[in-house]
Amino acid sequence: MDPWAFRSVLDKKPRMLTLAFDSVNFAAYDLAKGQLYKVWNGGVTKEGTVFTNKKNIQPTSWGKPYYEEGKLYNRWAVSKNGEPVSIEVKYEGYLILGEEITLSFKLLLPNGKSITVKENPEFTIEEDGTIGFERKFIINKPSEDLEVTLRQASDDQEFRVVADKFTISDFFEQVPRQEKPAIAEGYDHLGILWMENSDCYTCHEEEHAMVGPSFKQIATKYEQNQANIATLTKKIISGGAGVWGTTPMNPHPNLKEKEIKTILDYVFTFRPKDEKIGSKNKDTKARKVAKIKEDPIPLKPGFGAPLEGVHPSYDLTVLHNEDFKPRVGGLAFLPDGRLLVSTWDSIGGIYALEGVTGADPKKVKIQRIAAGLAEPLGMEVVDGDIYVLQKHELTKLIDHDGDGVMDEYKVICDGWGVSDDFHEFAFGLVYKEEHFYITLSMAMRLLSTERQLPDRGRTLKISKDGSIERLDYGLRTPNGIGVGIDDQLFLTDNQGQWLPANKLIHVQKGNYNGMAWGLSEEEEQNPPKASPPAIWLPDKEIGNSPSEPILMQDGPYKGQLLHGDVSNGGIKRDFLEKIKGQYQGAVFRFSQGFSAGVNRLVWGPDGALYVGEVGMVGGWSWKENQYGLEKIKYNGKSTFEMLSIKAKPYGFEIEFTEALDQENLNAVLDKMVLQQYRYEATAAYGGPKLDLETLKAREVILADDGMKIELKIDGLKENHVVYFNLPLDLKSKNGNALWSSEAWYTLNKIPN
Repeated sequence: MDPWAFRSVLDKKPRMLTLAFDSVNFAAYDLAKGQLYKVWNGGVTKEGTVFTNKKNIQPTSWGKPYYEEGKLYNRWAVSKNGEPVSIEVKYEGYLILGEEITLSFKLLLPNGKSITVKENPEFTIEEDGTIGFERKFIINKPSEDLEVTLRQASDDQEFRVVADKFTISDFFEQVPRQEKPAIAEGYDHLGILWMENSDCYTCHEEEHAMVGPSFKQIATKYEQNQANIATLTKKIISGGAGVWGTTPMNPHPNLKEKEIKTILDYVFTFRPKDEKIGSKNKDTKARKVAKIKEDPIPLKPGFGAPLEGVHPSYDLTVLHNEDFKPRVGGLAFLPDGRLLVSTWDSIGGIYALEGVTGADPKKVKIQRIAAGLAEPLGMEVVDGDIYVLQKHELTKLIDHDGDGVMDEYKVICDGWGVSDDFHEFAFGLVYKEEHFYITLSMAMRLLSTERQLPDRGRTLKISKDGSIERLDYGLRTPNGIGVGIDDQLFLTDNQGQWLPANKLIHVQKGNYNGMAWGLSEEEEQNPPKASPPAIWLPDKEIGNSPSEPILMQDGPYKGQLLHGDVSNGGIKRDFLEKIKGQYQGAVFRFSQGFSAGVNRLVWGPDGALYVGEVGMVGGWSWKENQYGLEKIKYNGKSTFEMLSIKAKPYGFEIEFTEALDQENLNAVLDKMVLQQYRYEATAAYGGPKLDLETLKAREVILADDGMKIELKIDGLKENHVVYFNLPLDLKSKNGNALWSSEAWYTLNKIPN
């Protein structure tokens, strides 16, 4: 198996290390407990987001255990002069040299001292075919009066004393060939299998409405009878919209009626027992919602629709190829100019790319230097050392023998709460002022009786000794954090429950960012006031799955932010200003033309911006593309577009990259569209634009140099988004057309 040592959830346990010693002999360690979990003949069903693009299942072990239930010696104990000593077991990391792995643990004692344990597991096969499992130990104790033992899980009286350079060997009879179980056996309900094999979970959740209604809403509306099953089956096969809103459901012609019936059987398990048929409730009156007529917006790239090409001021170079198709989770540069790429895939790898700053991408040399990492979605190089953020751990990678391949995977911090939920991602990584910064997303598959773990939905500040400081809370899916204007930290968050739109957020200690799932029971009774984002990113217009922000270093845009987007695609540009002590500003379309959705950004030593891309079947992707690694470099060409929008007491000031012509401006001014609206966070997935109104500038003044216009606007309101759509035929004095006509300004405060 490649890799043969890998981190993942296993059997619904979150912090696991699985070792494939050959094609049938496996061992797994529960690193959260610091103990051996299982030794077996069989295999691992590698299911889940990075393995099979499925959200509701994680890897599971299958086959026959070599040890009977409770007979495995796996519980550490310490005694002093025959008296038990309380201990805490702490996992420290592992070392792979050649084909051997050595795990490191510490047994923490009450007096602050510790016992170091190094364990080297291996399978052996005797000449007669007998299978042996061997565990070699190196024990380092602070005093000789301490005795270390391993005890059986089911019997505290059955134990083995473990001394320095001690080996435990157990032998087993040959095991018959084990058959891999059908995948359906890994699901609580077979309906989940068919939904995972389709795209149902892209738009639907069990308990909460997302893009589409929740299963509970559907089951409440429709009674489980033959007529409704037939109606819903037809809807699923044909697709369409209208019952639950205007967003259409994709057709599913390849699903068989038998499979759909199983799906609906699972959906109906969410029907409250005392609910009547919602569609036949005579007391419910249909309500008509008045629609606000919006000015028509021309739908062409950059003008009401996403861009399609690369920004004209930048040249693009493709770095991926047929042999290297990375789903990029992290990017960082080594001091020698090599680019590190971590991959969000079944390998969980880190690759070192030599020659990326050169002119010929065909000459780039690629070396895999680490593997087996669990969803590495962040990476930093600090003083030449490589740090990677895994799903459940911040890890330092060390090359001991100088061959370029990492030998040691050392724990820096694993002190945050985790479960087996697929959506508990760890995003980052930023190193600033001797500390690491990461963000943690919330779980999405909790039962109504379960609560989010305390660290979920937070930004964490981590020191090199592993200590954690919690900064803010109330985040949903904060995929990316970076250093921006004024050396401040900014992150992005994704639309969802309690998030009516996507956000760019200024990280501030103690801030509550609005996602209520993470509130304590006490806080739910009196919820805190949510801090407004620095910039709202309206869903499907300028955002859908925003990712890592990065500070611009070149061109007229220097000092502004860029951020990527996995589902909306491309890179967006953010202008920020500080009004009354609070950041706010405008977001613009910047560039598209990349192979897949943009996930990670890093500046190279050559001044180019390196773009790491990712995707997943079933929605989290740009046009269903899943991989890409490219770079763009400033070419000095001028591109006519809005450079900034600044709030003023009278309205706004728009600055351009090229001077405007007064005559052209006068001719097209009436075509400018200005609107304002607000958002309100609710338990629903996303949210509408509230109090939408069209604005009119009572006066437009062009600066003497033609580079700025003042818009004097009455009726502006704080805590609103102001939408700008400039005329399609606005031209610069040089005769150049706009690259993109739209901008969205978040007006948290109106300046004095």
